[in-house]
Amino acid sequence: MFTVAAYKPYFDVDTTDVLERIRDSLFPFRGTFSEKTAENPDLYGPFWICTTLIFVAASIGTFVTYISHKLQNKEWDYDINLVTWSAGVFYGYVTIVPLGLYVILKYFSAPSGLVQLFCLYGYSLFIFIPALCLSIIPLEIFRWVIAGVAGFMSATFLALNLRAHIKSAGERWFLIVASIFLLQLALSVVLKLYLFTVSV
Repeated sequence: MFTVAAYKPYFDVDTTDVLERIRDSLFPFRGTFSEKTAENPDLYGPFWICTTLIFVAASIGTFVTYISHKLQNKEWDYDINLVTWSAGVFYGYVTIVPLGLYVILKYFSAPSGLVQLFCLYGYSLFIFIPALCLSIIPLEIFRWVIAGVAGFMSATFLALNLRAHIKSAGERWFLIVASIFLLQLALSVVLKLYLFTVSV
């Protein structure tokens, strides 16, 4: 557990594997991601997706507020808290939520691999990268639509890929899947309120 060799298999993917997994995350209605990654779940893609999200969120947020301030002839200061807040949200979410789900599934006798859950949750966040880039457009209703569509796609991706596995948890499988779906939607609302909103 405390050696690099123990984690090597989770980073043993090439560019083709990562791009195919990203493509699968953009088409959430297939629900085949878990089957495709069951033999070789990776942590490489989720790590870089979260890291990219952090820097995209910070840079786009900074750029949008800078432009807004300059257009209104107001003084602008860089907010370093945007980077630390983004890092806490993305790394925290992709770590704590799968861990919680892992414990819940174990309790309901439908255990899933922890690395598989990290992989699934990491790739589910990819859709927020183009969504954050589109948040440059200064129409509030457009930003709500983008955040809603990204949240819906991400939540659907998670729910459909976990549904078949969670059905073995018994009668409460629907509540677990609905909770996963709603938690992902809640993430998109938090992102909209904090990252997709510009206040001057």
